Amino acid sequence: MPSEMRPRPQAGQGATGCPDRVPPARRDPALSDPPPPTDRPPPTHRPVHHVDVTETGSFCTARCSCGWYAPARRSRDRARRDAAEHSAG
Repeated sequence: MPSEMRPRPQAGQGATGCPDRVPPARRDPALSDPPPPTDRPPPTHRPVHHVDVTETGSFCTARCSCGWYAPARRSRDRARRDAAEHSAG
C-alpha cells in the first residue's frame, strides 16, 4: 500500500513511529511555565517601615507597620532606640 494511503496511527503506542515509545502529553498553554526573568537587577529599595512608640501605663512599646514589635520597656529612650534600630535595618 502506498504511504499516502496508509491510515495514520492513533495517539498512544505507535503514534511516534516507534512501537515502544508513547508520545509526550500535550501541555495546556494556560499551565505553562512563567516567562523567564528579565536581565534587570533586583530592586535596591527596602520596604518603608513606619514605627510608632506608644506608652501604656509605665511601659513603652515600639511597633512597626510590617508587624514587628519590640518588648515593652520601662525606659522610653530604650523603646525609641529599638524603633531606630529596626528602621535602620
